[in-house]
Amino acid sequence: MEKLRHQVFWPSLLLLAAGLLYTLTGGEAAVLSLNKFLRSSIQALQVPLSYSAVGALVLCLLIAVSPLGRVKIGGAGAQTELTTWQYFSIALCTTVAVGILFWATAEPLYHLKSPPTSLGLSPGTEGAKVFAMSTLLQHWTFIPYSLYAIPSVLFALAFYNLGRPFRLSSCLYPLLGERSEGFIGTLVDSVCLFALVAGMAASLGAGILSLGGGVQYLLGIPGGQWLWIGLGLTVVASFVLSAISGLDKGVRILSDFNTKVFLCMLLFIALLGPGGDRVATTVKGFIDFVIHLVPRGLLWSFDSSDSWQLEWPLFYWTNWLAWAPMTGLFLGRISKGYTVRQMMFFTLILPSLFVIFWMGILGGSALCLESQTGTLIPILEYSGPESVIYAIFHHMPLGGLMATIFVVGVFISYVTAADSNTLAMAGLCWSGVSTENPNPPNSLKILWGCLVGVLSLVMICNTGIDGVKALSNLGGIPALFFEGACGLSLFLLMKKSYEEETDSVIQGKIKQRPH
Repeated sequence: MEKLRHQVFWPSLLLLAAGLLYTLTGGEAAVLSLNKFLRSSIQALQVPLSYSAVGALVLCLLIAVSPLGRVKIGGAGAQTELTTWQYFSIALCTTVAVGILFWATAEPLYHLKSPPTSLGLSPGTEGAKVFAMSTLLQHWTFIPYSLYAIPSVLFALAFYNLGRPFRLSSCLYPLLGERSEGFIGTLVDSVCLFALVAGMAASLGAGILSLGGGVQYLLGIPGGQWLWIGLGLTVVASFVLSAISGLDKGVRILSDFNTKVFLCMLLFIALLGPGGDRVATTVKGFIDFVIHLVPRGLLWSFDSSDSWQLEWPLFYWTNWLAWAPMTGLFLGRISKGYTVRQMMFFTLILPSLFVIFWMGILGGSALCLESQTGTLIPILEYSGPESVIYAIFHHMPLGGLMATIFVVGVFISYVTAADSNTLAMAGLCWSGVSTENPNPPNSLKILWGCLVGVLSLVMICNTGIDGVKALSNLGGIPALFFEGACGLSLFLLMKKSYEEETDSVIQGKIKQRPH
């Protein structure tokens, strides 16, 4: 019988409400104490965080070339629900889309002016410039998509091939067996739900700040809390309405439109953006990224006392982990009819290649313009990271038009990502979700959407970008342990795929249980 999963719903809701109340009553001091706690926790977990990040990529590559890669999600006769273009565009736009809009031009400037002391690079030099591009690719391409791919593939196999319930805890069935549906499973679902709401609220905060910068640039409207609140309410209303409309009318259409906006922006900036050595910078950065992927990903290149690794790679690994469970739930849900190898190609390889070009053009434009004019880093320091992209548009022909398109892209990007994750969050709280009835009640979608909006607005209005960063890390710490368990579960399935005896998991012939 369809009903609310009280053991998952209430603990997450009450914990988030308590955090919101703590922030409201404690103000900036509360966020400072939260940041202190998070920094010490992340520092203590730097080894498992870094090894999970690089290990996820290695495991994905091994899975793709193993016999498990040939397995079709849903069994040999399963039909796809989405075209390859729709599948790729949803994978791209429901994951790091808002982030590449917000950070593509701002992040490399941070690395240019303050590279890690461990590497002995002088700020503003050619070496720092190459490092900035290399690090941008390290943080935004293969590693985050690998962290998403692990639970995505695992949930797809568990839900469609093994007939497990629509729960994140089903990912642990290869590791725990029937115990994955007991107390451990309920705890996993509840903690991961909390993690995603925190991560979504942080992403919405970054999106609101970026939208606010665009509105100020285009219309001259003063920034501040009232502008943020207005933008936040508009975004929340949009993604909740989209989530209510369902997969076919909401996520699919928005993702298709959003990807086309991305491509238009990419072409426009490539042709009319700041001249210089963008291509050379991108190529040098990519080569440096490939050479140093493992040692920098595992933090071997940095001294333990270097605060840079805590501010950047560890921050990102924790942030991606917060999103990974629910992203896996959603991407796994839409992967029926594709093989595991195809899943890896469309949700890991293609999006990563797209982001390489995106970062090369936008990040390269920022680095080249800063080298030529020296104007962007002062804007970064005094006006915030959300203002950098608009400063670049100011140096371009038709910059006002481009800024307008960019604002639309930011808006649609967050709506698309929040739409898919709201569907996943609501589904996790409802016992009636199945392959035949994939949509949870609209009331749950509205509730979680509104909570994300309130939490995000409280953080940015009270503490700005510092509150957003703290929030994004809050959910990643517990999600680290879920990701590790998923990695072990997927490794066990891969191991079985090499065994001589035919395994029903591999062939997808297990009869699905009633959900």
